[in-house]
Amino acid sequence: MALSRINVENVCELLDTIDLLKIKLLKYGIEKGLNDPNTIRISELLDTYIVMYQKKIAQK
Repeated sequence: MALSRINVENVCELLDTIDLLKIKLLKYGIEKGLNDPNTIRISELLDTYIVMYQKKIAQK
């Protein structure tokens, strides 16, 4: 399953996805380097989910 296709309905799911992406980002960053395309893709995806989380929290 592609991470970008994860359907996040609530804050708990968003936080779980963010935690997963943080772990993946650290793993890829250490193994492949910070300039690796996969590391950059995961970083951008993590940014997207963090913004989604911030928007959900601001709505409450």
